[in-house]
Amino acid sequence: MVDPLTVCREWVVWDWNGTLLDDTVAALNAFNVQLVRRGLPPITFDFYRDHFAFPVKPFYVLCGIDLAREDWDELAHEYHRSYAAEPKALNVEAVAALEAVRARGARQCILSALRQDLLDAALTEHGIRPYFDYVYGVDNLDGGSKLERARELFAHLAADASPYGPARITLIGDAIHDAEVARALGVDCVLVATGGHSAARLRAVAPTADTLLQAIRAVGRGNLV
Repeated sequence: MVDPLTVCREWVVWDWNGTLLDDTVAALNAFNVQLVRRGLPPITFDFYRDHFAFPVKPFYVLCGIDLAREDWDELAHEYHRSYAAEPKALNVEAVAALEAVRARGARQCILSALRQDLLDAALTEHGIRPYFDYVYGVDNLDGGSKLERARELFAHLAADASPYGPARITLIGDAIHDAEVARALGVDCVLVATGGHSAARLRAVAPTADTLLQAIRAVGRGNLV
């Protein structure tokens, strides 16, 4: 029988790109390479943050790429080749935020729309893999929804605590899609305006912090706007 004292009742589930990883400029640069190769004008940082969304295909169309004339798999691989060459770093508060969650006794996971092998390699490269009990990426480069992977992960977390009451799960991310996933699955969500979406877009859909440490302080309180 499981000892109730060892069951984790609080989980913080982190998004990766744009949240723990500061890569919005890298993503923008990689996308602009694709636009310029097709004779299209590059977009600005502000335009990117005001319009980028998951799934990503409509954003490609908005920016002028004709998906009827393109092979989507090749587009995705082309993007990731350029993205891989761009410098990226952890968010300046990432380690402090992970340590703060650990100190409060909660456990941590990653839920990402990045392909699993790339996600695993990135966490190892940046030296933070030991913070996470579970790392859930996807099996493709489509830039699509991560809802189904979230269902699998959250069911796992809920089952872990179910003999002793429901687990409290909070998803922290930088995208409207993170709020959509949290709402669909009935878990808490705090967004951070550190990545690919502007603060105004995020505040329209969920409690939003300006920094990772502000987001951690808001977990369980819901007092952000």
